[in-house]
Amino acid sequence: MDGVAMTGEQFRELIGQYTKIWDPINSEYKVEFMDQRRFDDVKKRLKLIARATPEDKYLLVSGIKQKGGLVGMTGDSISDAEALKRADVGLAMGSGCDVAKDNSDLVILDNRFESIHRSIKWGRAIFDNVRKFLQFQLTINIVICFVTIFGGLTLGRTPFNVIQM
Repeated sequence: MDGVAMTGEQFRELIGQYTKIWDPINSEYKVEFMDQRRFDDVKKRLKLIARATPEDKYLLVSGIKQKGGLVGMTGDSISDAEALKRADVGLAMGSGCDVAKDNSDLVILDNRFESIHRSIKWGRAIFDNVRKFLQFQLTINIVICFVTIFGGLTLGRTPFNVIQM
């Protein structure tokens, strides 16, 4: 492997033989590689797959997920739906088919890859803000409950009325 970008055909060549086994507990196919080390070596260096088939996408997503990694995957056709569903974050393009959009977590309406970066940035900002807000609310609510209960036990009446709380 000369670089970090390769075609789907080169990817299948480098990972070697694999089998797909149905897992009835999780209701999905599990991919088992004949030589797991070959897949791990490819996975470490791989950054981009060009001309990837839906099977290539599913193999890559499944292999990374089985090792406990996080995967974001883009797709726009019916055949990409399986890999989109399996990925942690499935991104469908706005011009793609409805099946891909239904199986993805996020739909990029303007079909530009820079929008993926922008959506990830905004998603992280929203997540951080929600987390900070919940932390603030939980802290305040716990303090108010403690003061109300402690005040009610010691004073005989609650220090706050319903409107103040």
